[in-house]
Amino acid sequence: MRRLSLPALLITLLLLPSCTSNKLDVDVSAIEIKDFEVLRLERDLFSMSPDSLDVQTEKMLTRYGNFYVSFVTRIINDGGIKDSSYNDNLKRFIADKDMREVYKECEKVHSDLSDFKEQLKDVFAHYKYYFPVKELPKTITYMSGFNYSVSYTDNAVGVGLEMHLGSNNKFYQMIQFPQYKTMTMTKDYLAIDYVKGWASAMYEPAKGKEDFLHQVVHAGKILYFMDAMMPLVADTMKIGYTQKQLEWCELNEYNMWAYFIQNKLLYETDNTTIQKFTGEGPFTAAFNKEAPARVGQWIGWQMVRAYMNRENAPTLEQLMNEKDAQKIMTASKYKPKKK
Repeated sequence: MRRLSLPALLITLLLLPSCTSNKLDVDVSAIEIKDFEVLRLERDLFSMSPDSLDVQTEKMLTRYGNFYVSFVTRIINDGGIKDSSYNDNLKRFIADKDMREVYKECEKVHSDLSDFKEQLKDVFAHYKYYFPVKELPKTITYMSGFNYSVSYTDNAVGVGLEMHLGSNNKFYQMIQFPQYKTMTMTKDYLAIDYVKGWASAMYEPAKGKEDFLHQVVHAGKILYFMDAMMPLVADTMKIGYTQKQLEWCELNEYNMWAYFIQNKLLYETDNTTIQKFTGEGPFTAAFNKEAPARVGQWIGWQMVRAYMNRENAPTLEQLMNEKDAQKIMTASKYKPKKK
């Protein structure tokens, strides 16, 4: 296992799952990640002088490339760097009293990102283990005005620091974010959200296949990718559950699967129905208030794990490129036992 810094190691040990046998806990100690840095776009942005935006914009483009164009156009909805209102809109954003208060909070909470960087270096070592010839993404932090937690452009992954200020942060209370959402809006989830967002951008769902089965298997593939990149991180963290919620899923796995089969949901294409089992929320109303949201994603995760734990399992790359959810389900022989 790659050697971690003491703070990162302590965090990892606290997150260890109960199972001690993990085939994805591979030895990456010989894989070096060199010249890796975390670019702080929010610092560069809020230090820009309103009197020389043209010159500074060129510097931002040199440093951040198309990610800056995407950031301005899509993330903060500025209209684009070639828009006639670009300078005025950007001035308003960086001079806005509330945004500057949020920026100060980001500087306080995220002044030191060394743990985040160490966690990502370990993630990248695992990525190189499975994908040795692929390029690593550029890593960027930003502040989006509470619009985006993670963004991806041209092999650059950006993560919104203001979306990770702590579950009880005053800004989340002002915005009235629900508790089920703020539970994971902490510094501990920076690397986890980064990896999930990165995987989701690299591996999109199969086009034209929007039934329940394909959606939950796709979600399961993303979570399995996280298993491989972060093998020592607890399942609760990867899916964003409390321990009690995870235990509910484990105890009721058979009942959930039976419900999906009996109600003929596997090939359901109505998105409203699908979202009841895959979307965000405080709980899954179809079961009870103890059932966490996204139980369909958790079921898809267990199915993909069963698929990858069989003999002659495909490589991680083959799994991520496999678009046929029916093939995965059939080959997995997924059939949870009644408890």
